[in-house]
Amino acid sequence: MRITKVTTRNGDGGKTNLAKGESVLKSDIIIHCLGEVDELSSVIGVCLTYCKNSDVSDFLKKIQNNLFDIGGHISMKLDDDNSIVNEQMISDLDGQINYLNENLDPLKEFILPSGDHFSANLHIARAITRRAERSTVELYNNALPKNPVVMYLNRLSDYLFVLSRYHNKQNNIPETTWQR
Repeated sequence: MRITKVTTRNGDGGKTNLAKGESVLKSDIIIHCLGEVDELSSVIGVCLTYCKNSDVSDFLKKIQNNLFDIGGHISMKLDDDNSIVNEQMISDLDGQINYLNENLDPLKEFILPSGDHFSANLHIARAITRRAERSTVELYNNALPKNPVVMYLNRLSDYLFVLSRYHNKQNNIPETTWQR
């Protein structure tokens, strides 16, 4: 798809069109979901500016592409049977989580978001992922069991948390734990 004109003025009246041409208010839950997925991809872009590990950068770029697919899934109002989001995308996250978690110390206390620019921004991305997940649960509340978008976002927040811990450990950055 080639975009030749960015400013169309079509949305000036508070409505926007979905992928299949349906017009909805910009306050519709589907637009909230799309905006939060877009925001998530943007903050992952910020994380990439601080990432020095090419394998991690490559995987984060893959996640950004997956998020674009998720946006397509949402904007086309696809059901689970026609999902752009597939089990391999979720399995890839599971594999990365397991790999990164192998040498991390067990959690004994809650960890406060901190670290360097990379790990702190991963925590921001994790929080945005959770918000996107909550909106997606609201959007798909009639089709939640095994919903691929909800499953992907749930797993993605876990990945971002574990990646932050992994990065901090690799760079000898102490974790800041919650103090009662």
